[in-house]
Amino acid sequence: MKFEKGIKKKYRDSIELAFNEIVETGNEQHKRVMNTILASHMLVRVGPVSEVQASGRTGLISSIGTNARLLRERLSLKDSLGEIYISIAEETIDTGGQRGCEGTFVHEGQHAYDFATALASFSNRDMNPLDIFDPTLYELEWNAHKSAGDYMVCRGIQDYLDEGLQLMILDLGQDGKCFVNDDGIRQRLRESYSLALDADQGPSASRMMGIVV
Repeated sequence: MKFEKGIKKKYRDSIELAFNEIVETGNEQHKRVMNTILASHMLVRVGPVSEVQASGRTGLISSIGTNARLLRERLSLKDSLGEIYISIAEETIDTGGQRGCEGTFVHEGQHAYDFATALASFSNRDMNPLDIFDPTLYELEWNAHKSAGDYMVCRGIQDYLDEGLQLMILDLGQDGKCFVNDDGIRQRLRESYSLALDADQGPSASRMMGIVV
């Protein structure tokens, strides 16, 4: 993982702490995603929310450059992550603190991992045409929301759990313990993203990245 030049120390420190915490307290999937990102050259950016236009955003550094690489190279998962950036808004860290930073990188980290998996599959499609991975926006957001919910439960800290309950990602069981709320996630995707499994699933990952397939 690499940082874009010019990031303030307080943001860089917060991001590094977030990755360490996710690897330390997350489940096996969280550890797999974060350790793969840390071992790659994925780019981390920080900017005002007016620029990022969300708490966090994931995309290709250069769709033109990535398409060119796909024509001439076979990309591994780590190679593919080097084509991707995650941007986090300064306000996410300023107001949300470590909880906001960790939550954003769990969510966006899953997007980055899924994008990289898709790129790697495209680069090897001549040998494995049946193994193309090109999820829809619904599938990408489902994966990211599930990962976020799992992480909130793993952390087990009340303000993390409260946020999950507020976002409908978590619910309370009869035993008083929080669990990942699949129905709540479906409702959230439908109401906040206008996405549904049996209706509009949104664009594919390749279309979102501008990849020629």
